[in-house]
Amino acid sequence: MSAPLPIEDLASLGDARIERCDVLIVGGGPAGLSVARGLAEAGRSSLVLESGGLAEQDSTEALNETLSEAGIWSPRQAAKRQMFHAHQTRMWAHDRQGYGVRCRALGGSTVAWAGKSAAFSELDYAVRPWVPDSGWPVTAADLAPHLDKAAGALNLGLNCYDGRLWEHLRRAPPAPHPDPAVLGSFFWQFARSTIDPTDVLRAGAEFTKAAPRGCRVLTGATVLEVLTDASGERACAVLVADASGARRIIEARTIVLAASAIENARLLLNSRSRHAAGLGNDRDLVGRYLLDHPSARLASFSPGAIPAMSRLYGFYGLRGHRGVSMYMHGLTPTASVQAAEGLLNCAAYTMGERAPDDPWSAVRRIVQRQSGDYLSDARAILKSPGIMAKGLARLAFQSHRFPKAWSRFAVHQVLRFRPGLAVEEYLTRGVPHKLVGLSIDAICEQAPDRDNRIQLSPKQDRFGMPLPVARWRIGELEIRTLTRLADILQREFGKAGLPLPVIADWIADRDARGADIIDMGHSAGTTRMASDPGRGVVDADGKVHGVEGLYIAGASIFPTCGHANPTLMIMAFAYRLADHLTQRRPP
Repeated sequence: MSAPLPIEDLASLGDARIERCDVLIVGGGPAGLSVARGLAEAGRSSLVLESGGLAEQDSTEALNETLSEAGIWSPRQAAKRQMFHAHQTRMWAHDRQGYGVRCRALGGSTVAWAGKSAAFSELDYAVRPWVPDSGWPVTAADLAPHLDKAAGALNLGLNCYDGRLWEHLRRAPPAPHPDPAVLGSFFWQFARSTIDPTDVLRAGAEFTKAAPRGCRVLTGATVLEVLTDASGERACAVLVADASGARRIIEARTIVLAASAIENARLLLNSRSRHAAGLGNDRDLVGRYLLDHPSARLASFSPGAIPAMSRLYGFYGLRGHRGVSMYMHGLTPTASVQAAEGLLNCAAYTMGERAPDDPWSAVRRIVQRQSGDYLSDARAILKSPGIMAKGLARLAFQSHRFPKAWSRFAVHQVLRFRPGLAVEEYLTRGVPHKLVGLSIDAICEQAPDRDNRIQLSPKQDRFGMPLPVARWRIGELEIRTLTRLADILQREFGKAGLPLPVIADWIADRDARGADIIDMGHSAGTTRMASDPGRGVVDADGKVHGVEGLYIAGASIFPTCGHANPTLMIMAFAYRLADHLTQRRPP
């Protein structure tokens, strides 16, 4: 059941009282909205507090300011972060978000993502002797039903991400191929909008389109602190500011923090009314074990090898009850190889390399007033009239003036017969780019390290809340895993008779300083899950140890992060939390 969603700006309520609510959810991203929808399906009501509005705004983006510890980024890494993350986001800037990628608007991270989705493997949940502080208090089987629900909410197809997908595709793996006992197939899906056939899924728009009954959303509501009762052992309210800075207290029987790995930790650390070190931080674990996905370019192919490699490690369409789903093919070291060589979970995939004078990248720099050389960018645009004309045609096709029935039909045909072209549309936001080659990129799990963390700075935002400071370093195990993956790929490609990739200089020279490894905007781990309060901040149900009525949703609860893009897993855990809250009504 759905009904018009009551969305109001907090400031518009004036002095009107907000009654004590059943479940109060802090954050209107994929985690918070999934908890709300799961509760609504069970007949439970909820109130979602979203700091941003229905769309990103300059004023709320300023609240995303995140400081980074000195020395985290070299000038080259900073430049790479700006180029990589600004490609997908509209307002993000490295100078403002010195770590992570946050979008403060209804829909959270899905405002800017590329829709890339995958699930953890069974190995990710296990205790692995070679990965410090690994192991989850839940298993893949515990998540299975919730994973299917999350896939449905993301408009995904079959939840299959390994070599078993070939059977469903009704085809053999591309030949020749590396030894499957060494390098297995791995697939990512792309979440497609049910509203705009030319876009990826945006959680905010999907939520408002099919609004769950019993859920109320207040925008412009920035939570500053979680409050407890006199005992300090039960969360009972939040202190919240509206856009003008006016503050009020909103009471709730149950509170769920779903505001991102950075903000969840920041809120707990700032909740010091009755806990000097922060709420839930008796053991100094809040904010620690900060995780992300180190990513680096491992190799590239000579121009003659590009067509063959694009066919082997490209994109596939699979017809299901939701239409045609898109899958992207990559390679991952098998579980036995990871165990034998002591490697982290990782995967490699091919990507087109953009030319330095790519015209649409130049357009973005000029529009966002981030061009370092306007004359050079203007030349790049003028030198590629064909690419510009093609991109303008695609943008016209995506326009709201273009009949949606026509565009939906066209997209379905492309998905069916040319899935690679469809994925390119989603990844590039519908504009073509000038490419000069094909590279092998890798995404890698990060080993938990308690010294990687979010802390509070003396510097404050406009509401007087301390800014978060990130300390995030890559360790020897991540470097060794990425280096070894490149070596394995080159060796196994040679054995299979495939074109040999040209290994990146930083790997060939064994000089990690040249790797330009950056965060992928997949922040996790700052309120990690563990049965033992001495090893984690929340228990297996997401409840904060030692604090009744306070739960956490999102990637901040992940003890380890695998290599899969996190949104599907975030939503699966959110639906699991909603089920738990439904079964356990608070006193």
